[in-house]
Formats: sequence, C-alpha cells, structure tokens
Amino acid sequence: MRGKLKKGFTLVELLILAAILTVLAAILVPSYMEARIRSNLSRAGADMRSLATAIEAYKVDNKYYPTLVAPTSPLARTGAGPINGPSVLEPGVSEAISSRFVWITTPVAYISSVMRDSFIDPSKKFALSPTGDLISYLDTYNYIDAYTLTPLGRLGGTRGAAFTSGAQWHIVSSGPDKKDCYGGGAANYHGYMIESYGCDYDPTNGIISAGDIVRVGGGSGPLFTLLPSYDRILNKKNTPHGSP
Repeated sequence: MRGKLKKGFTLVELLILAAILTVLAAILVPSYMEARIRSNLSRAGADMRSLATAIEAYKVDNKYYPTLVAPTSPLARTGAGPINGPSVLEPGVSEAISSRFVWITTPVAYISSVMRDSFIDPSKKFALSPTGDLISYLDTYNYIDAYTLTPLGRLGGTRGAAFTSGAQWHIVSSGPDKKDCYGGGAANYHGYMIESYGCDYDPTNGIISAGDIVRVGGGSGPLFTLLPSYDRILNKKNTPHGSP
C-alpha cells in the first residue's frame, strides 16, 4: 500500500512562523542583553572591591598608596619616559594601565591577578574615549592616585585629587557604554570636555546608559587650583573646566 505523502509547510504557515520568531527575538534579545549587563555590573563591583582591598592593604604595609607610575614603566626603571609599562593582559602592548596594578601583585600578592574591566569588549581589547575612539593603553580598570600628581609626588604638579574625583585614589570602569570619561577627573583631562559626556553611570537612566562606574578611597585628596568635574568626597559637580 502506497504511503501517504508528507505534507510540507504552506507559505502562510512559514510567514506566521517567521513572525512568531521575530516577536520572540524582539522580546528575548533585549532581555539577554540586560541580563549580560547586570552580570557585568556585578562583576565590576566585585573586581573593584577586591582591588580597593588590595590597595588599602598595600597602604598599610608601605605607608602610601601605589603610585600610578607602573614599576615596569620606563619612568620607574630609567627615570625618564612613559609612566605605563607593558600590558599584563595583552602581550605585545608596550604601555597599558594594567601595569599600574603590578604594585599590588608582586613581589607581595595583595591580589592574585589583574582583572580586565568587565565592560571592555574582548574583541577590541581596550576601552573607548569619550568620543568613541579606542584608548590604546586602557586595557583594564583605570587607577590613579592623587599624591603622585602633587608637587611632592613622582610626577609633580598641582593636579592632585582633581584627577581622582576628589579622593586619595580612584578606580574607574568604563561602564555599559564602554567609554572611559576618566571617572570625573578634571574637565580638561586629556583635552576632553568630560562634563559634556557625563561621568556617573546611573541604572535608573536605563540599564544601557552612559557614564563611568567609579570607586574612590583614602578619603579627601590634595586639591589645588584645578578641581575634579565630579567631587565624590564633597558629593558635588563642579563647573566646566574644573573651576569653582
């Protein structure tokens, strides 16, 4: 007996299926992206807490915070040249922020390893500038201490806590927009008008919104004529260009 012919999908049925899949994708993709961002937020928070603990432990032992001049940098080794050493995370990259954390990983391991900023796109390897360009040295959370930028510090000058959100030090994650606005540092930092890009990430503005995630420590840092755009110690936003 001849078997029955198998019936295929009609064009109408295929169109209905495509419509259903489109609706499901429209629902599920944003949910997946939001879940991923929330996961990265949790990881960034945990990473920054671990780094903060290590930085404070270093301070207890050494009486000062790790300088932003990396121990592997040309400046530290020869007394001249760039302040960053080779990347801890990206072989072949000669200057990167991750080298600043060598202070807390060796010879005393205050933290076991350097973590990559959870919001840095692995395919791009670096954070973006406020204007969306790759920052070729920013391969992880941005760490700066204020003392190094004072007259008595390694780099001298009067910038101090203008670059560290008013604190002794800060750590910055680029946040969901993947743009590093330098954590509320002075408005003229690297020539960027930081305030015009917005430096504080706030999930109430939408889980995918602009802004940096910043952790400060050590209390109030030394301030001179230049002020931070966002002073997290005094909990206030200063006027453009860091002026009072």
